Amino acid sequence: MTESYTACAGQAVLAAATGEPDFGGWLAHVLAAAAAELGCTDALTAGRAGSWEADLVQRLVKGTVGWDDEYLADHKTLATMAERGAEPEPAPHRGSAASRSSRPTRSS
Repeated sequence: MTESYTACAGQAVLAAATGEPDFGGWLAHVLAAAAAELGCTDALTAGRAGSWEADLVQRLVKGTVGWDDEYLADHKTLATMAERGAEPEPAPHRGSAASRSSRPTRSS
């Protein structure tokens, strides 16, 4: 089963990397949508929490949905995407120039 979704994900990433003008924003939105379906951003990396890869994924997603998942619900679109057979309108990326003044800050 791993090979099946890895191949599909690889093809999707390759297509997006060549077709999306803001690939990083697209990737952040896709990961945020998956986290929203799972219920929290930590669920994305639960299997390898603490690894450097998990840290980078968490930083990307939490930069999009907020350090406390406060904007996570804005990204719950995967189920509706599949039903419509279309790409969703992504929620505003929290790290974009337009939203930097309201960008969530990490509380230590």
